[in-house]
Order: sequence, then C-alpha cells, then structure tokens
Amino acid sequence: MILYGGGAPKEGGEGEIVLKKGPWTMAEDETLAAYVREFGEGNWNAVQKKTWLARCGKSCRLRWANHLRPNLRKGSFTADEESLIIQLHSHLGNKWARMAAQLPGRTDNEIKITTGTRD
Repeated sequence: MILYGGGAPKEGGEGEIVLKKGPWTMAEDETLAAYVREFGEGNWNAVQKKTWLARCGKSCRLRWANHLRPNLRKGSFTADEESLIIQLHSHLGNKWARMAAQLPGRTDNEIKITTGTRD
C-alpha cells in the first residue's frame, strides 16, 4: 500500500474499513492531489486501496471535480460555452461527463444545472 501523508484507515468490526464522512482536511486534499498527479483520474475506488485515505470513490471524485482540480473555473458560463453546451446537448443528450470533457475547467454538475435552468 502506498501511503501519502500518514495515518491509516480505521477498521470496523471483522476487518471492515470504516469510511470517513464530513469535511476534508488539508492532508486529505494533498493526498488526493498527489494520487491524481501520479495515477491520473481513473478508478476512484483505487484511491482508498493505494493511499491511507478512508474515503469512498464517489467522495474522492467529487472532491477532485469540485474543489481540487487545478484548472477549475468558477462563475457563469461565457456565451461561447453556453452555445457549445447547447450544441453538445443536441448531439449527446444528457451525457454530462462527456460534455464536461469538451469544456475544460467545468464540471458535469455545473453543465447539468445550467442546462436545466436555461429558458
């Protein structure tokens, strides 16, 4: 097991790992960022197996997507981004992650919300 940062997952009854909930610490954030730098954004459940983090894959994916991604852009969509979203939505339907891949720095959730609130 590769350890980033330190600590170890806590074990529950019969060797079961108890996954932590609640706010992320700075050490956990750095561990997750180091993992992504080394292994990329692939199988998020592997983060738990290869690091000391006791977080589920979904939590890791969301933390990276919404808080730690280096090129994450905040704020409203530009007119160009909105027109691209409309075009992608007509071609792809509700494939939010595929659309997000075409819009660097934007999350699938942002695109989904924008598409749902457009008049």
